Amino acid sequence: MIGVTVSYLSLCTALIAVACTQFDKLKAAILDIGQQHITTQREQEDEQEHTIANRDLQANVNACIQHHQKITE
Repeated sequence: MIGVTVSYLSLCTALIAVACTQFDKLKAAILDIGQQHITTQREQEDEQEHTIANRDLQANVNACIQHHQKITE
């Protein structure tokens, strides 16, 4: 009985650690997107560059959303 309890607690601890790590990676990716968007906004002067930057931003946000969905599955 003790072995089962210890095994279960170890499994729960490992799964929580993996989930927390994935959420930290997601948080870092979102912060990076924000920083890149601020930097590109300052550098843009052309409307075409602005449109391309917005597409890149949307692609990065979509990747983060997909990552979050994979974590919560």
